[in-house]
Formats: sequence, C-alpha cells, structure tokens
Amino acid sequence: MVHTPLSVSQLRNSFSLHSWSLALILVVICPLLTVAQGSARSSVGTGGTHVIQGYIFFPSGRRADGPVQVKLQSHVASELSVTLDSSGSFMFSSLAPATYTVVVDAGPEYEKAREDVVIDTDVDLSRMGIPVVNTSRRYSVMIHLQVKSVGPRNKPGVVNAALAAVPANARKLYDKGLELSRAGETAKAVDSLKEAVVLYPNFPLALNELGVLYLKLGKADTAVGVLDRAVKLEPATFAPRLNLGIALLEAKRFQDARLHLAEASKQNASAPTPHMYLGITLAHLGQNSEAEKELLKAVEVGGSLGLPHYYLGGLYWRQRDYGRAVEHLEKYLELTPNAADAEKVRGTIKDLRSRI
Repeated sequence: MVHTPLSVSQLRNSFSLHSWSLALILVVICPLLTVAQGSARSSVGTGGTHVIQGYIFFPSGRRADGPVQVKLQSHVASELSVTLDSSGSFMFSSLAPATYTVVVDAGPEYEKAREDVVIDTDVDLSRMGIPVVNTSRRYSVMIHLQVKSVGPRNKPGVVNAALAAVPANARKLYDKGLELSRAGETAKAVDSLKEAVVLYPNFPLALNELGVLYLKLGKADTAVGVLDRAVKLEPATFAPRLNLGIALLEAKRFQDARLHLAEASKQNASAPTPHMYLGITLAHLGQNSEAEKELLKAVEVGGSLGLPHYYLGGLYWRQRDYGRAVEHLEKYLELTPNAADAEKVRGTIKDLRSRI
C-alpha cells in the first residue's frame, strides 16, 4: 500500500479556521444523587473515556480499608459513589472532561477530604473532516485522612451556590434544556434555555450552555453575544471565558479572541486548551513566535494531548525546520496511534526525513 504524504499546502490548510470544529466546555449542573455504590470501581461514568483512580491513607500512613465512602462530584452528571476495596484503592472510569471533586468520608473521626481533578476538554475536529483525537487519560490521586478537629462548617457546595438564586421555573427550563441537549435535540434545547434566560436574565450557567449550543449550530456570532453576557455576569469563571474566546476565534475576530483566551489561560493555568487555541489565534495574527510559545505551553501542561504536537509539526514545517516537525508529528502519532490520519502522517514523516 502506498502512503501519500500530506502536502505542504494540505498541512497549511489544516491550520485554517474553516478546518476546525472547536472544542467546547459545557458546564452542566444536575442534582446530586448517588447512582453507583458498593464497590471500589464505579459502574457508571459521565459519558467519556477517562479515569480517576487513587488511594486513601490513614494518618498513620496505613492504607485505608473498610466502609470508607468515596464520592465523585462534578457539573456534568449526578454524583458517583464507591466504597474502598481491601487495598485502600478506588476508581471512577468512563469520565467525560470536566472539573471533578473527589470527596472522602471515612466516618465521624476524620475530616472529610476533598481533592479537585481537572480533566481538560477533548478536542473534536470531526465536523470538518479532521480526525477525532480521543486519547483516554488516567489521573491518580493520593488522599491522606486527617483526624477531625473543631472548626467552621463546610461551605455550601458549588452546585447549590450556583443555582441558589435561580427561580424554580427558570431552573426547570434549564434542566430540561440540558436533558434535550444530551439527547441530541439541539434546537429544542436552545428554545428551552432561551426561555430560562428570559425568565431569569442573570443566569450565567444557562447563558454558557446556550452559547455552546449556538456554536454547535454554526452560529458563531450569536454565540459570541450570549457568551459575552455570561462573562460579564461572572468574569472570573473559566468555562464561559474560554468558550467566548473559542466563539470569537470561529467568528474570525482574532484580536478579541486573543484577549479572552489569554485571560482564560490565566484563570486555569493547568488547562492546555486555552493555550492551544491562543496559539492558533496568534498564528492567524501572524505572531508565529508567540503562537509557538503557546502551543509549547499546551504541550507542557497538557501531558497526553496529541493535537498541539500536530499543529507544532505544521508550524515547524512552514518554517522548514523539518527535524522539529518530525519530532512533533511522531509525538502526535505516539499519543494518538489510532488517529484516522495516522498512515498519512507516517508518510509525511518519511517525506520530511528525506529533507533533513
């Protein structure tokens, strides 16, 4: 079988705005309910491929065992719950990208322990025919229990605080919109969320979800307006800020996109996604050295994400730095060996090696 290398023009075109289906962060809040418990591994997930696993230790350093309950809370699904196995370990699998909180309740003698884990957004380029990068990631946590001391009561959870002021009728429409969105009924979901916002205009969660749905429908300019309202209501919140930057990028408003993506990268320094999109935006603005820095930063903080390597490979190819182009394209294949374009990329690497 003859493998056709990607041409320079093809790789350059893969950097064009029209070649991207931009990844979105959907901040979905649902009532917290226990839906899986009784084992050291969750029987359900949140619709993804990623894993959070860990060990619990008593203050003495011995691994915890017995009836120690571990819960996983997030904004994308109901609460998951397991009980430690005999080795003091637990696992939650099939997780979608989101910010999760691992909560450990070892009984009245110990403080409840909490550990945040951020699974960054997957990149979906399928809309324009670019292969989906869907690398499963595994996150490990070690939690050391502390003997309970007298102190202030725990603060209300993020979920309750975020929805505390929302009127019941608006909340009902919001929940309906989320369910319709999960079912793939995007147009109906938009209508429900729009009604929720009409009833309660200061509803950043609904505005964020509505903006995401407009982007899915290809209405970037409309998404910008909605997400801008969400950001003005909660300027320090990461998800709507990032989504606004992505919407501005898709609307080709590169200067505005740069400002919001830069701010998003400050708000969540451990997330590779804003650095990646900021790098792409800077490339559109002709700021190639700054674009390179941001893409390298995405690689640094992103760990197992392959897509920044793909774009760096194209950037170095344009600069005729074939050695570094090969290095990053090989890393892309290492991280995403089953990518649909893997054979073409291998052919491209072979072609580039002949030019070094």
